[in-house]
Formats: sequence, C-alpha cells, structure tokens
Amino acid sequence: MREAFRVKEDVMGKAVVAAGAIGVAALALVGGSYAIGGNIETGFRDSMTAMSSPAVQIRVLDYKRGIFGAEAHTLWTLNDGDEPIDFRVTHHIDHGPFPAGRAAQVRSDVVLPADLKEGFDAALQGRSPLEVLTLVGWEGEMQHRISSPDYRGKAGEAMDLVWGGINGEIRISADRQQAKGRIDLPLLDVRDPDGNVLVVENLALTLDSARPQQYRFWTGPSALSVGRASFSARGGEVSFNLDGLKMESQAALDGEVVNMSVDFGVKQMVGGGETVDDLSFVLALERIDAGALDAITRSVEQTAGEAADIEAQQAELMGAVMQQLPVMLKRSPAIELKRVGASLNEGRAEMGARIDYVGTEGEAGMNPFSDLVASLRVSIPKALLVRLIEVSERQSIVGYVTEMEIDASDAEIDQAVSAAVNERIAGITGNGVVLETDGLLTTDMRYKDGALMVNGAPLDPEALGALGLPF
Repeated sequence: MREAFRVKEDVMGKAVVAAGAIGVAALALVGGSYAIGGNIETGFRDSMTAMSSPAVQIRVLDYKRGIFGAEAHTLWTLNDGDEPIDFRVTHHIDHGPFPAGRAAQVRSDVVLPADLKEGFDAALQGRSPLEVLTLVGWEGEMQHRISSPDYRGKAGEAMDLVWGGINGEIRISADRQQAKGRIDLPLLDVRDPDGNVLVVENLALTLDSARPQQYRFWTGPSALSVGRASFSARGGEVSFNLDGLKMESQAALDGEVVNMSVDFGVKQMVGGGETVDDLSFVLALERIDAGALDAITRSVEQTAGEAADIEAQQAELMGAVMQQLPVMLKRSPAIELKRVGASLNEGRAEMGARIDYVGTEGEAGMNPFSDLVASLRVSIPKALLVRLIEVSERQSIVGYVTEMEIDASDAEIDQAVSAAVNERIAGITGNGVVLETDGLLTTDMRYKDGALMVNGAPLDPEALGALGLPF
C-alpha cells in the first residue's frame, strides 16, 4: 500500500498523514484533562506536560491571560520513527463569569502544517480540520465535543477527496476515573490519478470505561466497528474489500482478579481471489491477578513516556509480564480461544482451544507436564485441507524441479503433486487423530496430568508428528 500510494511523494500520502495527525490530536485532546481551577494557566500547562511523550511531544508556545479567559498556542510534534510532523493547536479558554453555565470551557482548533494546509485550503475554506470543545462542570466533570467539517473536492492539484468529518462526545467524571462516549467517522474516500482508491465507511468507536481507584488499568466495554473498508490499486488490478468489521473488548474486575475478552468479527472479506465469510475470533483471559496487571500497566505507561520506540515498549511489556508471572500463576489463570472460524467455498472451518494453569507453587516455576490442563478442537472441510496441502506441495515440487534443472512436463508435475497430496491426507486420517465424517475432518484433544487423549482415546504425543500438517 505504501508503494501504491507513494506516501512520501504525492498528495495522497499527505492526506493519509493529515488524517493520522487529526486522529492523534483528537484522542490526545480528549484524553488530556484540563485542570481548570484557581490557577488556570498552571492547570493548562500541567495538562500539556502530562499528555506529552516521545511519540507525541507537546510544547506550550504562549499563554495570554485575560480577565474572563485566555488564549494559548501549543506545538505538537509527532515522532513516528521516520520524519517528524509538526502542527499547532490554538486554545481559546473561557472561564467566566459562568461560561455557558459551566465552570469553564476550552475550544481547541488544530492548525495544519503549511505543506499540508496548502493542499487542503480549497476543501476546508478557512475551517479548522478538527475542533475539540471541552466543557468543565462545577464539580470538575468534563464533556468533550469533537467535530471535524465534512468536505468534498480536490486536495492539492490531482487528488479527489471526500471526508465525512468526525463527530463525537466523550464524558469524563470529575475524579477522572470514568469515561463514556462515542466517536463517528462516516466516510473517507481518497482517489488519485493512477487509479488507487481507499474508502472507509461508517467507522465508530464507543467506550464505557472505569478505572478502579487503586489501579491504573481500565475496566468496562469498548467497541470499534467499520461498515466497509476497501482498497484498490492500479485501477482494480489489486483489490481488497472488507464488510461489517466489529471488535468488542471487555474487562471486568472481580474482587482481586480481572477477566478480559476480545470478540473480533468480519461479515465478509474479499481479496487475492478469495472470499471469506463470517470470520470470527473470540479470546478470553480469566483470573488475571489485579495487582500484577496494575504493575504491568504502570511499567508500560512509564516506558511509553520515556521511549517512542515501539520495539522498546514491546520488550518492556514482555519483561513486565515475566516479572509478574509468579504472582499471576497463584490465581490459576486461564486463556481460552473460544472460537476461530471462517466460511470459504469448501465450507466452514473452526477451531477452539483452552489452557488452564492448575499448579499450586507459583514461585517454583511452571511444570507443563503436571500444572497445565489443555484442550483443542478443530473442524475443517477435507476439500479445504486438500487445497492447502496442494498449494504447499506444488510450491515445493516446482521449486525443487527448478533448482535441480529437471526437465518435467506440467502433467508430470501435476501427477507428483497429486501423489504427494494423497500421501499426506492418508497420513492425517490413518492413525485416529483426525476423524472424517461427511467430508469434514475433526479432532478433539485433551491434555491433563501428562496424558494426551485424542477423540476419547489415549495417544502417544509422538504420533502427532506423523500427521504431516501443512502448518
């Protein structure tokens, strides 16, 4: 996609960069809690400092105080590991007397960089690309109203752009421990003269989160949905289309443990000559120690504030998890892949798995032979497995023939592939590990106390090596 749109070279790339900058600004401005109170300027500066990080650096350029309000300008620098992007935000602060029946209100307008502003002047017609209106209640509660104007027309000299705007509202409690709201992006349609097209329709983000007083992590539901997203390059020569995406997450505190889940689904996905319907992925984490999760959250937050390097943050996350592992094991945690499924031309394939920790001595480490209980369920159409194995075998045989410079006809290659596929299928279905019923291959595995049961019968784990699966 980067090559197709020439992100660093043409106007379409600038549009994507601009959209990213607007999105980052929206989230950061909403997430920042303006401490409007006796010393408004101090609260404003403290809020900007709190939001600043190596990835998004914020600097207050000036703050002009008046009798009933103030005006400030901040400089935002986005460091994405490549070329930094600078843009300014203008803040109009009204704190009295009784602004709109509130304790205070702040209107923040994003000002695009000069090289981006020139290309979008015709579309924006003097309007701010993003405005966040923050209303502060008398008890300190906040209401963030997010808006971006819709426009249709040229961006730069060659690109056609349709932007449906952004609309949203986020409410934050006075103690900053609860957040609830929704943000909608109705339409983004970007087209360039080379026939490259990117379309995103009906994107929505909702959240209803709360942070327990003694912890840093958040609980509650959140959801992301996309009505349709599509990309095509070179006039449709390369295309990808996605319909009905949803991703719902949930975290719930139950005493001293946390239960979490992620439910991801796509109604239909088309690309690369393949059509996949009802793609689903459901994951659950059970009995995660709240204190350990809090320590991991704090460690990640600290690293995010010190380093913009994503790899460094990932390394810190893994290090924090390993450090807290003995504590988490005491809670007998479990991870369950409730469902992974997809419907293709050959039928529907599904898989589910679960691992429970049942050990009692967390500090001594984990013994996988006695401390784990696991299960795996797989169901896949035989025709689909045959097709996957055929692709794998054909690549292997053609590669070997080419490398060894063997003179083989297409018919001979087809015959060799067919023989290899039949041998692999026979190996998979011939030892009782995989059962075949009405064209469907299934297996049910259970592991406990060092013993493996497959389809209700004991099995030596070494027998699994004879399956010859293509994965």
